[in-house]
Amino acid sequence: MNDTSTSPVIMGLLFVLRCLVPLGILLGVSYLLRRMELIVDQAEEENIAQDDEVKQQTPAASETPASKAVPGKQPKSGKKKSVTPKKKES
Repeated sequence: MNDTSTSPVIMGLLFVLRCLVPLGILLGVSYLLRRMELIVDQAEEENIAQDDEVKQQTPAASETPASKAVPGKQPKSGKKKSVTPKKKES
């Protein structure tokens, strides 16, 4: 009943093709979707998000450059203010 006349080499090639053809289709579709810009890479998405944040954080054009260079003040360190008020020591 199971009389096969196919050589083991051919069977091995068919097995490998069974794995490689779907992989090739998957990568091909992924490439086309990125090429048509229907999907965005995660790294590109993060860069876009960072650019948006930078644009939102830039000071308005109405500020004068002289106000930024006040000698007595140090630049902000980027730390967030605490939400809870500080307790006074008595």
